[in-house]
Amino acid sequence: MPRSIDALVEEQVRRWQLAGSKKEAEPRPPVVNVTGQHGAHGDELSREVAARLGFDHFDREIIHLIADSADLSERVVAALDQKRRTMLTDWLLGFRREHTFSPAEYRYHLARVVGAIAQQGRAVILGRGANLLLGAAALRVLAVAPLEARVRAVMEDEGLSEREARRRIEAVEADRHAFILTHYRAEFGDPTAFDLVVNTAALGVEGASSVVQAALEEKPDRAEPAGPWSTLMSFG
Repeated sequence: MPRSIDALVEEQVRRWQLAGSKKEAEPRPPVVNVTGQHGAHGDELSREVAARLGFDHFDREIIHLIADSADLSERVVAALDQKRRTMLTDWLLGFRREHTFSPAEYRYHLARVVGAIAQQGRAVILGRGANLLLGAAALRVLAVAPLEARVRAVMEDEGLSEREARRRIEAVEADRHAFILTHYRAEFGDPTAFDLVVNTAALGVEGASSVVQAALEEKPDRAEPAGPWSTLMSFG
């Protein structure tokens, strides 16, 4: 990664602090989660949606890295607490990798990080089962495409042969199924866990982004988050 995770977190918190001073009385801004089948351009779709809306973008790698460190998880959540802003000066630097989290511990920190991002709003979150954590608090989008279209996309994007691309899709999706099953006891890609399913092979990334933007405009405002992470966001 071009920058350390500490630098990314600190930059994001500075942006939150600046934005927070301007929107104290405004309703909570929206959040979009994009999940995609491998090769369906979910990552490109999430970035295009974020660019169109002027939202912050959080990819699965950044969220995973933050959630994998208790120190960083606490730092992100603490940044939201107006009463404890002095905690920001006491942040611990570095990545604590020597401790291996249990699935329950990892899920706890992941929920806190995703919840912290959603609390600030104006964000697009890619993957990590955020659709299951946020529930109706976000517009949850599933990007899909026919297998043959995904194979061609992986061949082009990753420089693989057709056989290698098919194996790559199988491996990645097996990992994602395992992740969702382990942490949420749910099925990856279950369409009932999303608000919108878009076929990027039929619509293209730009067309799918337009559909997501229109759906967000039609989504009813919700004053409070409805996802299970909300119980983890109390500051005492």
